[in-house]
Amino acid sequence: MTTNEDKMEYIEKYDHNLLDHEYDGIKELGNPPPFWLMSLFYITVIFSVAYGAYYFWLGMGDLQKAEYEKEVAAAQINIKNKQAESSFDENNIVLFTDETNLNAGAELFATKTCTTCHGQNGEGNAIGPNLSDEYWLHGNTPEKLFQVIKNGVPTKGMTPFKGQLTEEQMVQVLSYVLLKIQGSNPANAKKPQGEKLGFYSANSENQDNEAVQDSTVTE
Repeated sequence: MTTNEDKMEYIEKYDHNLLDHEYDGIKELGNPPPFWLMSLFYITVIFSVAYGAYYFWLGMGDLQKAEYEKEVAAAQINIKNKQAESSFDENNIVLFTDETNLNAGAELFATKTCTTCHGQNGEGNAIGPNLSDEYWLHGNTPEKLFQVIKNGVPTKGMTPFKGQLTEEQMVQVLSYVLLKIQGSNPANAKKPQGEKLGFYSANSENQDNEAVQDSTVTE
């Protein structure tokens, strides 16, 4: 057990570290925190002052709410810009005529279950109609046929492809059907179905010729 003599010996030993003030006979031993801890403390104080000045007193920085609102606004502008860049008018379909896109359409036709219902060459089968003749069930304009590819025809078992193909890919398939399959006269073609509207490509040529002829008529 520690005796009073031991306590006094301890005090005398560390007397040089004792502070001047005394309370009820109790003296405080000077034992300052280490330098690294005090340095860290002062750094946090300086940082807090700079932070308060930057975000609150001077208003140079954005708080979380303002920063969030700016990011949302920037994202909305980015979305609008992308939509403008990839604007697509479903009411004015322009077919692809180059071989690269037509070949892409042919590949999609062969790999996206089109052949399952319409045959390898668009000749039709027990499930789907012949795509190579002049008869059509849902019109033969690019705009109407694009909607058929995009939204399908549930009552006829036609699958909607809007979740499987991009707009560009749907136009590639459509271009392949109208410019390559139409009038190709494949073997084992299915009997006509629907209304006779003619070949799309042939109609387009006739319409162009009629327009030229009409433009040359003078009174």
